[in-house]
Amino acid sequence: MPLNPLSFISDIFGKIADKVAPDKGKILEAQSRINEQEAGAGGIPFLRSWRGGVGWILCLLLAWEVIGRPIMACYFPDVPIPPSQIEYVGRILFGMMGLGI
Repeated sequence: MPLNPLSFISDIFGKIADKVAPDKGKILEAQSRINEQEAGAGGIPFLRSWRGGVGWILCLLLAWEVIGRPIMACYFPDVPIPPSQIEYVGRILFGMMGLGI
């Protein structure tokens, strides 16, 4: 029985892809278990996990970058404002939301 080169190549690339990118079902299952453990933890509801705390801080920083900085620059032009960090804040915030850039 002759070997089909196309199926051989697809098998090789399939094995490589499995090693590079693991099964999404396993990843989602593991993330689900982590989420359940974090949700079951006690404490203040919106700060139950490190993700909640970091999320609130990043949302405040995003509000500063989008709302606070322009207001400060417009109404108080003499006040020195530190350089914008919107790229870093957005990258981390989108990463936490699963929209990685």
